[in-house]
Amino acid sequence: MSDLATELRAALTAMLARIPVDMQTPITAPDAAVWGAVVEAGFTGVDVPEEAGGHGGELGDALAVLDSLAEAGAVTPYLEHALLASWLAGSVGLPLEGTTATVAVIDDGTIRTDGDRILLSGSVTGVAHVDDVDTVVVLMTGPDGPVITVVGREAPGVEITNGADLRGVSYGDIVFRDAEATFSAHSPVDIEDLRRRGALAYAVALAAAARAVRERTVRYASERTQFGRPLAKFQAIQQRLAEMAAQTTLMETAARAATEAASNDPVAAHAAIAAAKVVTSHYATEVASAGHQIHGAIGFTSEHSLGRFTSALWTWTDRYGTEQDWATSLAGEILEAGTDPWDLIVGLGSPDPS
Repeated sequence: MSDLATELRAALTAMLARIPVDMQTPITAPDAAVWGAVVEAGFTGVDVPEEAGGHGGELGDALAVLDSLAEAGAVTPYLEHALLASWLAGSVGLPLEGTTATVAVIDDGTIRTDGDRILLSGSVTGVAHVDDVDTVVVLMTGPDGPVITVVGREAPGVEITNGADLRGVSYGDIVFRDAEATFSAHSPVDIEDLRRRGALAYAVALAAAARAVRERTVRYASERTQFGRPLAKFQAIQQRLAEMAAQTTLMETAARAATEAASNDPVAAHAAIAAAKVVTSHYATEVASAGHQIHGAIGFTSEHSLGRFTSALWTWTDRYGTEQDWATSLAGEILEAGTDPWDLIVGLGSPDPS
């Protein structure tokens, strides 16, 4: 962890100590006070290029902020806005100051001009925080390569079908019918780059949520008594806690290795991120199940903090690729690219194509 990441964690911890987080699940609304403080502190531009209004830091520093927010249970659009939308816009030098954005990927869309107007058509499913933002940063594959387009959520031609995930966070579909965009440019990054970065971000978030479940469950098992002694004294509970601790450690280790590879070793990054998403998605449901089994009925109440994290574990496993998707990707590196399986295991990654 870099010195900046350590400082960011400390600053965010102090900030969250002053701003209480409502832990009811499903939520009634995102944590507006936390989000306002995060924006005001400049945390949303940590790894955004300076020419796009950011601080030009490292990806690992921005992920440290995400990790802290996820571990605290704060519900904000930080992942979508800071790590994805602002990163995309920043790659073409466009600041997203004064706005909150989410990101959308259109596999089959069109962009046309009508005089000075830029008109976008296409559809996308599963957009996180779609009801909590005012801007959508769209990445699509055009005839000449990937294109980044920015559209206001309230722009004419934008049709939103809104829903919610298990945490109560807005999660919906968007149809663009000649929606007027405020910006469009050829993108230096493609959909696969975005998918990989999104998978890494959610792997980090999953590991943080699992850590929160582990800490709360260990504390509850130590404090709750049954038949005259703490739950943690029963052998079956001890075994379940040990399994949870091992699974959470695997998730944290995989996420940390992927973060380091993405920041320092692009050659090994793809395999490390794929492995991290496989590991975190695989163990997320097991950690959530163990937490609820040990907490018993109280853990299922909407007021108990456990649900904030277990619902995140259940919700985030499929974001930016399922466990099976990324396992298939890893297998492809071995079977198609000729990567030595041992190199993947020890972290050498794929051979340099150059």
